[in-house]
Amino acid sequence: MLFTSLFALMPMFVCLFWGILLLADKRRNLPKSYLAFFMFVTLVNYFTHAAFFLHEIKLFAFMDNVWVFTSLASYPLYYYYIRLLTRDTKVNWKWLVILLPAFLTSLFSFTLYFMMSQEELELFIYQSMYHQPALTTEVPLLVRLQVMRTNIFKWIFAIQVVLVLIYGTRLISLYNKKLTDFYSNKTGRDLSIFKMLLLALFFSSLISGISNLLGKDFFINRKLPFAVISLLHSTFLFWIGYVGSYQNLTISDFKRDVAKYKKQMKLGGPVQKKESGLMEDLNALVKGNQLFTNPDLQVSDLALRLKTNRSYISRTINQDMDTNFCDWINAFRVNHAKELMKSSAPELTMESIAEQSGFSNISTFYRVFKKHEKCTPGKYMSLASKHGVEQEADSTLTR
Repeated sequence: MLFTSLFALMPMFVCLFWGILLLADKRRNLPKSYLAFFMFVTLVNYFTHAAFFLHEIKLFAFMDNVWVFTSLASYPLYYYYIRLLTRDTKVNWKWLVILLPAFLTSLFSFTLYFMMSQEELELFIYQSMYHQPALTTEVPLLVRLQVMRTNIFKWIFAIQVVLVLIYGTRLISLYNKKLTDFYSNKTGRDLSIFKMLLLALFFSSLISGISNLLGKDFFINRKLPFAVISLLHSTFLFWIGYVGSYQNLTISDFKRDVAKYKKQMKLGGPVQKKESGLMEDLNALVKGNQLFTNPDLQVSDLALRLKTNRSYISRTINQDMDTNFCDWINAFRVNHAKELMKSSAPELTMESIAEQSGFSNISTFYRVFKKHEKCTPGKYMSLASKHGVEQEADSTLTR
């Protein structure tokens, strides 16, 4: 019993843990507050699961109707969480419409629940939920309607999973493109990891679907599969909470930076709309003034210096260089880092090279350098040192 209780309650306590932690966060923003709400809704989900696996029949019979709502609300709610990170700066209550399928299905379930007799309710719970053999071949209408409701639920849930996966990924991709065209450093802003979370949620739902096909009684009588399922769900929930707790920069911060740039543009006078020769001006400006050494360099900084529109700069970099602003600036940084490595100055550590080249931290430096050079900075530096020694030896022999 202790084993079953532990794994039945585990996902619920993970949700409770992150819900409280997110609300207690001093740097809490709107998406974090919303994610805390999401965790508490999901907590109700797993509370109902716990009631089922711990054989709290009366409690489960009632909570199953609530579970219908929270289950069908979970994916739409998570999709709107992604919108708050990537598109909306405040909650738009019109989006409550995405909860309509959850509300209507739950209302239908509750209506049947209150209309059913005790015998009909027990027949539905034991036969449909616990998959125990029926004592009668005649199934009452209300029980058949509840079974139909469970099938409708499965179809709605499956459609939601696919739609949220598609549109959630699209929102994240569009947002990340905005970031790469505006910032030279995406650290703390990039949402690529949320694509992995969507896949994790999809995998979690796949597991839930398999669980439904096998029947929940399959896991009641088999401790190991039940423990594995519980651990997987707990891991996914913990990961969602962990990633969300560290996502401090959102669309609100991006729009604030854009608004700041627009205000500065108005104060700076008329804007040049000519795009010809802009690439040469950009290269000369960034390289000549070593602007790439500023880890917080933004496309708006270049636009203000050249008195042009940031859209022209982004379009020029995208079309002429076939890249984005972030990767373009990082190429300057990598080349500068290579020059520092070749200088063979013994006092230069990897940390100082990264800092002098404009990287915000050492991990970003390693990741970007490996992406550009197909090898780590350490390996490149050792090869550069070896090449330098060989050149010095050749020079000595020719004297």
